[in-house]
Amino acid sequence: MRILLIEENDADIALVRRGLAESLQSIELHVIQDGEEALDFLFRRGVHLQAPTPDIILLALQLPQRTGVEIARTLRVLLAVAPTLLSSNALAREPVAPVAPVAPAAPVQAAVTVAAVPPQPIAAAAPPARPSGNTDSPEGVTWVASGWAVSIYGYAAFNVIHDSTQSFGTASSNTILQRRGTVRGNSPQAQATARDSRLGLRLEAPEVSRVRASANIETDFNAPPPIEYTEANSVTQAGLRMRHYYMKVETPIVDIVAGQYHDLFGWGGKGFYPSTLAFLGLTGEVYHRQPQIRLSKTLSSPAVDFEIAGALVRPVQKNGGYPDLEAGLRLAFKGWTGASQQAYGQPAIGRMAIGVSGIGRHFEVANFIENPTSTNSGTGYGIVGNVFLPVIPAWSAKERGNALSFTAEYSRGTGIADMYSDLTGGLLFPSLPNPQDRQQPTNPPPVYAPNIDSGVVTYDGDNRLRTCNWEGFVAGAQYYLPIAHGRVWVSGTYSQIRSSNIKDITPMPGWGGIYTHASYFDVSLFGAITDQIQTGLAVQRTYQTFGDGVVAWNWRSELGMHLFF
Repeated sequence: MRILLIEENDADIALVRRGLAESLQSIELHVIQDGEEALDFLFRRGVHLQAPTPDIILLALQLPQRTGVEIARTLRVLLAVAPTLLSSNALAREPVAPVAPVAPAAPVQAAVTVAAVPPQPIAAAAPPARPSGNTDSPEGVTWVASGWAVSIYGYAAFNVIHDSTQSFGTASSNTILQRRGTVRGNSPQAQATARDSRLGLRLEAPEVSRVRASANIETDFNAPPPIEYTEANSVTQAGLRMRHYYMKVETPIVDIVAGQYHDLFGWGGKGFYPSTLAFLGLTGEVYHRQPQIRLSKTLSSPAVDFEIAGALVRPVQKNGGYPDLEAGLRLAFKGWTGASQQAYGQPAIGRMAIGVSGIGRHFEVANFIENPTSTNSGTGYGIVGNVFLPVIPAWSAKERGNALSFTAEYSRGTGIADMYSDLTGGLLFPSLPNPQDRQQPTNPPPVYAPNIDSGVVTYDGDNRLRTCNWEGFVAGAQYYLPIAHGRVWVSGTYSQIRSSNIKDITPMPGWGGIYTHASYFDVSLFGAITDQIQTGLAVQRTYQTFGDGVVAWNWRSELGMHLFF
């Protein structure tokens, strides 16, 4: 039998432990001393992502962060049953009449006893205020009907951006900078957009025989506009873009994700992103979403969770004939937690975590002739390591003042440029030889039509298929000021990416169009006006060194406002 005791008083906790120790039954006791953390446990969020389902809940009335009454009312709505609450304080001091167990519908199946909480009808209730930095489980507004839980979440966003060059759209990522001496390299630009606003829908089915099934649909408004759109229409009439569209099945043996989700390569969505107002992915950061089928298993101990996962992923080149293979290992330490903001999201509490992941892929690239009749084979591979390190710990998202956390990522590989946002480095396929000097409209020069996206592979001067090597590094820090419970915080990020062979595999006339090294840094200042309204200011600089030795840079200032729901 599993019992969840939600109680702040150490003496009462000791009393319950002694009483249960005398029981003849085999009892697994879980103790939570904070009201907000209790909801995280019950809804399997944050550091309690793998929390077991309790059979009985013992709940105190007086708790930090959230009272027992608040927790009972939330459970009443989300479990779709009449609330029954047994105060653990009352165990030693007041007799409580037994109440028949009631089988809840979802998301936690438990026999819950209640006292001292008057029934009050509530139409809907929200899950805990903030999800963990170690998971992208959505927050939002939740309704329950017939055992199904439906959550709507997202945010309304508005960003104002000024650049010193005309190099980037709203995201800078790994796009090539415009060089000085050109109109776009010498001229500034200003942008204002609400396209990053996000809307998500999450559905959770009733748990059956310890099997939990859910689906997630998440969109934003960053779909590429049609070419014929005007500049104004591309901003004010943006189309929906698929972000996450996947189903998840959680079983005692293995968890399954099928659909479009963060790549396992880089452990996307697991709390390793840096705190920044900039749009992800940053220069040199692994950041990608793909259709996939993923299997994972988490092994838990009192001190650490160990997750192992593998995935078959949509290949970078469908003509390659095989899916990409991704695999990863992740450790999350239960007793070591800190404040974690993922990009410009709401701060949460995340565990100290280490992740390692890898990717392998196969290419079949058309021969480098005008009318290919065969292909050349190639392989790509990469490895990435991630760390989330709380230096000055935090235990509650609402009391995060003076918390300090670091994130870091190191990656390297070949033939994996697409795993970094908008990265080609300027690498293209060379022009075909034209020995017959074909120049007439009726006899145009020969043209090579590649069957793979630019930046991943190319042909060198000896007509050999070559993959491009990349090595990236990202480091970030976030500090929550010891004022207003940490509702004001600063963050800084440094990143870089370099290629050891892009210059070698590019003909010399093309060196001015490729970069061999890029670096980035930013400083962001955030403020949470309320739990839902958040603002940020940032300064960002991107610097690139081209193959011919020329350097280019861009300074960006950004204002962002978000209302989360």
